[in-house]
Amino acid sequence: MKYSIYYILILFSGLLVSGCSKWLDVKPYDQISEQDLFETETGFQRLLNGVYIDLNDDALYGQTLTVEMVELLAYNYLIGDDPTYWGDYIDLKNRNFTSEYWRGRLDATWDKAYALIRNCNTILENMESRQALFTGNNYNLVRGEALALRAMLHFDMFRLFGPVYKINATGKSIPYYTTTSLQIQELLPANEVIERLLDDLKTAAQLLADDPILSGDPLQPAAADGSSFTAYRALRLNYYAVQALLARVYWWASANESEPNAEQYKQLAIEHALVVINSQKFPFVDKSLVLGSPENPDRIFYTECIFSLTHTSRGLLFKNNNDPQLLPRPVLTMDPSLLEAPYFGGGDLYGGSSDDYRYIANWSKIGSSYYFYKYSDLPDVSLIRNTMIPMIRLGEMYLIIADLQTERPDMAHWVNLLRAHRGVRAQVEDNTFRPSFVGYEYVRELFGEGQCFYFNKRNYSAVMTKFEGVSEFIDASEKMYVLPMPDSESENRE
Repeated sequence: MKYSIYYILILFSGLLVSGCSKWLDVKPYDQISEQDLFETETGFQRLLNGVYIDLNDDALYGQTLTVEMVELLAYNYLIGDDPTYWGDYIDLKNRNFTSEYWRGRLDATWDKAYALIRNCNTILENMESRQALFTGNNYNLVRGEALALRAMLHFDMFRLFGPVYKINATGKSIPYYTTTSLQIQELLPANEVIERLLDDLKTAAQLLADDPILSGDPLQPAAADGSSFTAYRALRLNYYAVQALLARVYWWASANESEPNAEQYKQLAIEHALVVINSQKFPFVDKSLVLGSPENPDRIFYTECIFSLTHTSRGLLFKNNNDPQLLPRPVLTMDPSLLEAPYFGGGDLYGGSSDDYRYIANWSKIGSSYYFYKYSDLPDVSLIRNTMIPMIRLGEMYLIIADLQTERPDMAHWVNLLRAHRGVRAQVEDNTFRPSFVGYEYVRELFGEGQCFYFNKRNYSAVMTKFEGVSEFIDASEKMYVLPMPDSESENRE
């Protein structure tokens, strides 16, 4: 594993939005002495902010783990067979990771994630004996967020490179680093990784028990005490974001029904998702912001985002991947047969509707192709929603609960609760609802956010790739769902 001890200290102040620049008040490392970093509260805050900023890297959530590679792994984009046009994307579609290009891409994602994990551990180790430096509740906030970030990054590496938990809960998966030691850690059994994740997240939840988000607005620009560090809590791993991560992990761990805790994990996933839902901190999008604001439509439903990154160059996600202006270079679009039915058509047969806000706001048909506009820049670039990259959203909590129900009417209930806030007038009837509808709803709700592949892997599902008269599927397999260990990691174990 490739590490740079102070990798975290390469901080990008150019990424900041004016409305929350104080929240991410950072300086380049060469302007910050070690005294500042480890002997002042502000130093630790800057270190933590640096982790958040670096999550925007292209190898992580600035492209690979949101709108591009992980969506390609889910077969959410139409990729043809012409190598002169599609190039390396054909290898990804065919799960051929032996090319130099994809070996390098996987290395970059793994190395970046583990470098940031080590940065979290640097914060945690150095602050442990310096609690007296912190004012108010800030020690708990910094420590809680650092633990949650460490868990989130481990979990996404686990979901990519670990075994299919549903069929192999004890298979070797990933190392879980809890110190800054450069000693290579063993590849843990998958169920042990789950235990480590839960330990970190439960501790984080305890530390964040007095998070300012509990009494304030999730995107409040200034805290009651005037502190900029405690502002914009929905742009940090806040208390409710940790509850949502706990719901994700318990949902994932409940997939293997032979595990002794599977039923308990189902109930705990539901309980944590309900904590978020019942908080009413993340109200459903106002219809007028989607349909009544044609110049600046709310494409990400920003009030529903439990945790988002903020990135002033977010528009590059669109320009580099989905923009029709990329032609004649490859443009990532959905297969029209899938978009028109089942995802946004088909009514009772599939649950899709062209009245769906998610279709109206995010998809535009040009010729015979549909282009995805979720991350395109708004004319008013000063709006905070123009910089947000959703990491966890309210709708996912409804879908996790729906996926964990054993009876179709209960599944339909939770899906219909979500659809009612998406402009879909017709609700799916209990007698026509099928479990596959939850997967369709994942695509409608979370397309471009990197979660559809994980839904399919968790459930070890076949994936529909065409819908022209007769549906075409790719059967579930470990080849489809388990990415090979990156070269940079496997070489360290030789």
